[in-house]
Amino acid sequence: MTPTTLTDELAAEVRRVPGVAFLTPGVTGRLRSALSGARQDGTDAGGLRISPPDGAGPWRIEVRIVTLADARALDVARATGAAVGAYMRTARPERTARVTVTVTGMV
Repeated sequence: MTPTTLTDELAAEVRRVPGVAFLTPGVTGRLRSALSGARQDGTDAGGLRISPPDGAGPWRIEVRIVTLADARALDVARATGAAVGAYMRTARPERTARVTVTVTGMV
């Protein structure tokens, strides 16, 4: 599994969590939306930062999301962390993952 594949698959897992509007766009996503109108086509995984384990350490995964206004941000953040952790336990069972979720906005 390549890093790009892992990023894409984790992004898809995050988008399936109830209450997640979208991953916070990275710089390229922000520039693209400024130039071509706001559009979330699901290809920008700028809201994910994945660091593979160094030595015997865990995967470090940072997730930045925007939640829906009618959802409780804390519950969505916890569910997102749980979904990413569960995915990593099945996709990469040989290592643990330390997941950090930050809610950057609400829509």
